[in-house]
Amino acid sequence: MRLQHGFSLVEVLVTLLILKVALLGLLAAQTMSLRQLQDAIQRTQAVALSHSLLSELQANRQLANVIGQQLTISSELPPAPDCTPPSQCNLMQIGANQLNNWFGSFQSTAGGNISNPTMCLQSQGPSFLLQMSWQQRSAQSPQDTASCYAATGRSALAVEGGGW
Repeated sequence: MRLQHGFSLVEVLVTLLILKVALLGLLAAQTMSLRQLQDAIQRTQAVALSHSLLSELQANRQLANVIGQQLTISSELPPAPDCTPPSQCNLMQIGANQLNNWFGSFQSTAGGNISNPTMCLQSQGPSFLLQMSWQQRSAQSPQDTASCYAATGRSALAVEGGGW
């Protein structure tokens, strides 16, 4: 009987197979965690944008009339009037200025982190319901961007504020 030194080819192949399966599992977990992180970043940005718009609405309720019912990244805005002294602006003109200022941050934030965002605003008596949807980064093809509701490949949130 001879003493065995080293490993046989079959043992090496089985070890490599086990190592390969383990590494593929780690790679899949890493990919899944990156998708979850991207979704969390999008949701955080959406909440921040929603709350900033509700704060603007709290400062001037006429802003709701300027916004209308739906706002997307490609929405056309009313021209911002010149409200420098000695001229004075009414609340609608101030709302147009507010919307133009807020929309600049909306475009820069949405362009970087949120894909195809859509915001819908509904007045509910003294309060507002603000709904927002966006395309998930993991979605394979562009989805309908006209809706403020969650759908396949789109996430959504709704924030209610007001009663001021």
